Amino acid sequence: MEILSIIAVLLVGVVVGFINIVSAGGSMLTLPLLIFFGLPSNVANGTNRIAIMVQNVFALYQFQKKGHLNWRLGLLLALPATVASIYGARLAVDIAHNTFDTLLATFMFIFAVLLILKPQRYIKSRFNPKISIVLLFLAFVFIGIYGGALQAGVGFFIILTLLLLVPQIPMGEMHGIKTLVVTIYISVSTFVFIFNGLVDWKFAVALSLGSAIGGSLGGKYASVLPDKLLQRILIVAIIFFALILFAR
Repeated sequence: MEILSIIAVLLVGVVVGFINIVSAGGSMLTLPLLIFFGLPSNVANGTNRIAIMVQNVFALYQFQKKGHLNWRLGLLLALPATVASIYGARLAVDIAHNTFDTLLATFMFIFAVLLILKPQRYIKSRFNPKISIVLLFLAFVFIGIYGGALQAGVGFFIILTLLLLVPQIPMGEMHGIKTLVVTIYISVSTFVFIFNGLVDWKFAVALSLGSAIGGSLGGKYASVLPDKLLQRILIVAIIFFALILFAR
């Protein structure tokens, strides 16, 4: 039975790795899936991060290959996010399982609503460049705390922030920045989970292998593939899993 669970996690990893790079929110599926397979919430949280690290490394190669990596801005934004993510991860390590499940389900509903409403369509940035830099720094502090604690859906919040404050950046480059920032901060904050023994390595390896394949494909097609169908499937799946989490 465990073998079937591992195979299922691997296959889901391919889909989720692709979604995380092309759009965002794949962790909204993997976290509840790992919980349903019997992992405690904080272990599922730590295990999922190993796969995200692996998938992002493969995706970064594709973004660099296509010229979609803005290293200067990405590294600048990764600094506040990384420092804040350590604090967020420490919060997540000690949080009660029921509280984590409720928070995750709540943010899953919020994320689904944002996907449906598509607030990015209404963003008309008029910020002074100097003000934008300050707001970007502050925004990525909060993004780091959220990413360190929950991670699920953080890519969507990064894209919204970039659309609001630096809308002149091409969408392919925004996905590259998102991937670079997440790769850096999650590579640091995940050690908080590892040091506390909150990683199931069997599931982590299976999910990482699948996510690496999906992340590589996502990085290759992120700038050319329409994501409407993916988002619709993701919305339905997120609402379904969120309802089950609430029921638990």
